[in-house]
Amino acid sequence: MKKNFPQDLNDTNEYRRMVHWFSPIVLLKTLKKVLTSTLFGQYADRRLVQAALDSPIDTRTLIEKCCGGSKGICGEKDKSEVWVDYVADLGDGFDSTYAIAYLIGQKEIALGGVLNLPRADCLIMGGDEVYPDASRDDYKSRMQRPYRAAFPKSQKAGSSHPPVYLIPGNHDWYDGLTLFLALFCRGRDTSLGSWIASQRRSYFAVHLRENWWIWGFDSQLGEDVDQPQADYFVAVARKMEPNAKVIICASVPTWLRASLTARDDKQRETFYRGLDYIASIIGDECPGAKIPLVLSGDLHHYTRYVDEVAGTNFINAGGGGAFLHPTHHSVEDTIEIKWAGITQRLDIGQDNSAEEPQKAIYPPPEKSRELALGNLLFWYQNWDFCFVLGGLYSICALLMLAWSGYGQSGGTASFAGRVFDLWTNLLATPVFVLIVLALWGILVSSADIKSTLRRHFVVSTHTFVHLVVLIAGTSLISISAVGLKSVYIFGEILYFLALILGMVLFGFLGGFCWGVYLTLVSWFWGDEANGAFSAMRLDSYKHFIRLRIETNKITIYPIGIDQSPKRKDWKFNDSYEDSNPDQDTPAIVPQKDLGQHLIESPIVIDLGKVTPISMK
Repeated sequence: MKKNFPQDLNDTNEYRRMVHWFSPIVLLKTLKKVLTSTLFGQYADRRLVQAALDSPIDTRTLIEKCCGGSKGICGEKDKSEVWVDYVADLGDGFDSTYAIAYLIGQKEIALGGVLNLPRADCLIMGGDEVYPDASRDDYKSRMQRPYRAAFPKSQKAGSSHPPVYLIPGNHDWYDGLTLFLALFCRGRDTSLGSWIASQRRSYFAVHLRENWWIWGFDSQLGEDVDQPQADYFVAVARKMEPNAKVIICASVPTWLRASLTARDDKQRETFYRGLDYIASIIGDECPGAKIPLVLSGDLHHYTRYVDEVAGTNFINAGGGGAFLHPTHHSVEDTIEIKWAGITQRLDIGQDNSAEEPQKAIYPPPEKSRELALGNLLFWYQNWDFCFVLGGLYSICALLMLAWSGYGQSGGTASFAGRVFDLWTNLLATPVFVLIVLALWGILVSSADIKSTLRRHFVVSTHTFVHLVVLIAGTSLISISAVGLKSVYIFGEILYFLALILGMVLFGFLGGFCWGVYLTLVSWFWGDEANGAFSAMRLDSYKHFIRLRIETNKITIYPIGIDQSPKRKDWKFNDSYEDSNPDQDTPAIVPQKDLGQHLIESPIVIDLGKVTPISMK
């Protein structure tokens, strides 16, 4: 049918399902990437290589050549406002990623039958453009193809080609940023459908119009701003007109990360430093500059906080397609942030349009808590993880039986008596002690539980449960299968096969216990937020931000869909022409309404009520 888009929507190699995070293959692959990027990323910083290969900063022509010019990238447009879209955490499953891409690509979005928002003049992608890691195939199928299908590349008269600017997230960094730079930072026009990427580095400062700017900085994996990047932003800030209005895009919501995951002051300072440094550059180098809005992804939910003193809104909007993150226990009414050199208090935003004010959180915490119960089906949703767990049980069982003498597993006592005897023999083996220490060490080091005391208590309980499953399974199956040993010639082989098969089945019991663990720690304390919700691969509550920027005002429209369409709810568009595409005719269309709506009422930021950053 269409050469640009494979015609079988059920082909999951081309149109991917949500990343199966607890797949043993994905776990090993991601672990390898994380270790490599963590250990060697700071010693092989691609940002430094890119800056070294790029032309030196020429302050005389910097604004004109690199930042959109004195009039801005939208300065020639004959209208009173500029529209900008912000999306982050997008390249996961096709259904959720394409649902958001489809809305972004529409010429106009209808909301509630009374509000119609035009397509944006500029698109910002705020990090994690691909999952689970940065591979060429995943970029193509999980990110590029959905966006090219939603807003096809067109050369027809009257077609628009709005710019897209991207910053990398941690998943883009897992290959050392190699593919991100190759795909999006070539310094020449790169097509993403009818969107055009033209940036040269993994960060940018873009002049929109009328002294409105968008800065997107790249903080690598540790909130680190490299020296060439710092020099670039300092040079831009010095060339900006006084009283500039700057929207900052960060790859991590440091205000939330510091509050939710930091275990001490040192960790909090680490989270603060990237945004703090960038804001300080603006305040120090551009007199009277204001920062009305800070945007970020990374956490896959929507929250909005307000610095009531400065008038700045801080929005996390990581709903571009990746699995959902929880909001229960994860969002506090008041948090602190250090930026521009001082510590400020942030209050959760309020939507006062309803009869009862609603907190600016999506999904609502009560719905998030309800979703957490889904991990009771962990054993079903992650069956391959259970198989591997059962395989590990089998190895441990064989080691213990070999030490204690599996040939003594028979006897004349009752079945229960023989099970008890073997149970006590297994507990006494040195192998069992090594298994206990190894299992506890692995679980406690990998547990995402903030409180040290709670982490040790909960992980110890979790470890104990798995040991009970292991010992019980080994005892029961070994005694039950002992009769197979009497089979001529093949008895011993049949016995070991039965033991392994039985322990693999017990792996599903272990998987159920793992799901209960994730459910409990998420439900009661909000711990294991990433593990608990990635295991369920929820593609619900996706969203993006549309901004209307006027001379002295910015209006924020957070647009969400509660549930992504299923694969059967999409179809190829019969009106799409592959040989001569029209950008207003997407290649794939939904067969039912997406149910897009405003997450909260439009947020209006009056620049007259925002304090200049240099005066804070």
